[in-house]
Amino acid sequence: MQMKKKLIVVMIVGILFMLSIIVGRKYLDKKSAEKEYQDGVELIQNYVTDYLVHNYEGIEKIEWQGVGIEWRNSPIYGTSLFGNYVNSKVKIFVSKDNYFTVRFTLTDETDYDNVLKRYVESNSLNPENTDFSIKSDLENTIYSLSQVEKEEFNKLKKSSKGSQDAKVVYNLSIHELKH
Repeated sequence: MQMKKKLIVVMIVGILFMLSIIVGRKYLDKKSAEKEYQDGVELIQNYVTDYLVHNYEGIEKIEWQGVGIEWRNSPIYGTSLFGNYVNSKVKIFVSKDNYFTVRFTLTDETDYDNVLKRYVESNSLNPENTDFSIKSDLENTIYSLSQVEKEEFNKLKKSSKGSQDAKVVYNLSIHELKH
């Protein structure tokens, strides 16, 4: 009888050990994917911030909103580096209270280099596309504003003068996107 109890205890401990290995592996895989996403989004944040500061005047603050991830997990394969939706939004302030938001997605602005095992800037992360995103998101923001409110945004213009004194807040913290 005593031997039977020991065998049951050993089996339970063995099962718990195997479960902890499986759960730990999934956790580490997810953390590894998050780090890859953060590195890719950091490229976007650095490029866009540098471009804004050097090419647009009238910006008081550039505030990044972190790394948003919509996880698309497979119950069999676990987390997927390529199957998830990842973005980063930036608030571009023209005054203390007036801003507009532009969203950049990881798959649009970067490519994953299988040789380097990391994200690299893609050809679409360029001045023309950045200007288009800024212009269209600004227009969407001010569309329903009063004329007085719209005038606050007139300070923002493309110029080689730039916004060298703009406050910049980078943010690579992970948050889950909810729809």
